[in-house]
Amino acid sequence: MKKTVKKICFFLFCVVFISLVIYSATSVGAQTKTSHIYEKAAEKMLGEPEVRADALYFNMLTARGQYVYDRLKETIEKGRRYTDLMPLVLGEQELSSVVRALTYDDPSLYYVNADAFDLKNHGYTDSAKRSGKLVILPSIVDGKYTRVWIPYTANDDDSSKFLEKSKNRFKASLKKVQTMIQDVSDPFLAAQLIHDYLCGVCEKAESGGVYADTAYGALVEGRATSLGYAKAFKLLYDTHVGNSFIVNGGSRYWNVVLCGDKYYNIDVYGDDLDGMLNGAQQRGISSHLYLFRDDATFYLDHEKSVGSVPVCDDKESYYSHNGFDPSTPSALYDAVSRQVESQHRSKTYYFEIYTELDNAAARIKEATIRELNANYPDYADTVTVYRLSEHIPAYVVRMETAQKITED
Repeated sequence: MKKTVKKICFFLFCVVFISLVIYSATSVGAQTKTSHIYEKAAEKMLGEPEVRADALYFNMLTARGQYVYDRLKETIEKGRRYTDLMPLVLGEQELSSVVRALTYDDPSLYYVNADAFDLKNHGYTDSAKRSGKLVILPSIVDGKYTRVWIPYTANDDDSSKFLEKSKNRFKASLKKVQTMIQDVSDPFLAAQLIHDYLCGVCEKAESGGVYADTAYGALVEGRATSLGYAKAFKLLYDTHVGNSFIVNGGSRYWNVVLCGDKYYNIDVYGDDLDGMLNGAQQRGISSHLYLFRDDATFYLDHEKSVGSVPVCDDKESYYSHNGFDPSTPSALYDAVSRQVESQHRSKTYYFEIYTELDNAAARIKEATIRELNANYPDYADTVTVYRLSEHIPAYVVRMETAQKITED
């Protein structure tokens, strides 16, 4: 009996001892593996920042910021709420700059609202009284490591439904554009269609609203700041055409796009007239003044960009690409003739011309009236010419039907 008890005790001792050895070995191995990962991460963060051709704001971050950027993007793409532990402690301002860079480089992450970043009050309520928490917060672990918490939703009641509904609406808006340009092979035309679509579905906002600075605000809610317009354009252009970037001009945002093998400035927010011209309502009015612009011309009307952006030095523009930039009186008349014919066929009453000819407004008006009198009696000879910019000689021409004049 005593021998049996001794054997059992010895067996139990052996089991416990072996378990302790295995646990210790596993723990040391895990710690060694974790330490190795952290050592590699720390080494990378002390190195030179990486340069990526398709991520403008990523390139503006330090190596440390780029490391957090990648961990954050990976976490969001996997739909997780926490990043893995990272061997650094983040401050609010540093994390905010990383989140902003990520959402500028990838506007599809509209539900991550960098501008709402606030450690103490990270909730919001929009104009429709919907509440949520769509921000990113650092969680400090023992003063040495950090993980990042991504609270996609706020409330325990229907916040998940709210987020899911917003994502579905967003996907539906993207599908509309896909249907519109899926068979377009000319990148210039595709960019123009995206530009015109945004001008049609969105109105300009100075600020305000949960989504005003996002692609969602422009495409779904129909109201956005220049940043919202720029994010929406980038998202659509990158998805269907090629590479583009959001450019920070201080008080205004716009896009630089790679079209063919050249870069161009595009400012959709600046081109969206919201149906107004010279302070008066002009239904159907549109502008392509800032669609494909070289730096020399574009910066006549814009502040210099913040940070390094691709150089735009090609003189191609919306006007030259479509032959609406006459340089001689005869070419002006030909361009006006084609524009009037096109507007008559589509039953619209506005067209645009770019010309550096002297006394351009009077020349354009004279050519338009001459063409109307010769070929289009259903149009009146009442023609108004508006200059779109003090520095850039681009003009909008407004025509009227003879019937409307009679009614007035």
